Amino acid sequence: MKIEQDGWCLEPAGNSDVDELMGWFPDARAVDIWGGPHFRFPFTKESFREDCHLEKVLQSYSLRDPDGRMVAFGQLYNRHERGHLARLITNPGMRRQGAGRRLIELLIRVASEQYGFREYSLFVYRHNEPAYQCYLDLGFT
Repeated sequence: MKIEQDGWCLEPAGNSDVDELMGWFPDARAVDIWGGPHFRFPFTKESFREDCHLEKVLQSYSLRDPDGRMVAFGQLYNRHERGHLARLITNPGMRRQGAGRRLIELLIRVASEQYGFREYSLFVYRHNEPAYQCYLDLGFT
C-alpha cells in the first residue's frame, strides 16, 4: 500500500532502499539499538536482509520527502492482534526534523486502513532517548 500526504510518500521498500538503509549504521551499537541484540554486525547484504526478515511476514516501508529522498524506514506486522511497528529509523542526516513522527503516523494509517488494527505497539530501549521521547509524544506508553 502506498500513501501520499503533503508531498511525502510512504511506499513499500524496494531493494535499493534496503541497500541505502545499510549505510545508515556506522557501528554495532547503532545496529543493536535499531535491530536488537540478534541483528548481526558487521553485516553483509545477505545477512542484513535475513535479519530484517524481508522475506517473511514483516512489511517494510520507506518514507520519501517531497524531493524524493528516502528519509525513514520502518516495518509493520501483526503481533497479538495489534499493528506492531518495528525497526523504525530516520536517515541520520535528517533527524529531529519530524520524519520519524510522520513515518509512525503513516505506518499507523496503513495498519488501520489495510488491516483494521486499532491498537499499536513497538519496542524501544529507554536509553534511545530521541526515539523514546518521540513515541511518548505520539501517545505510546
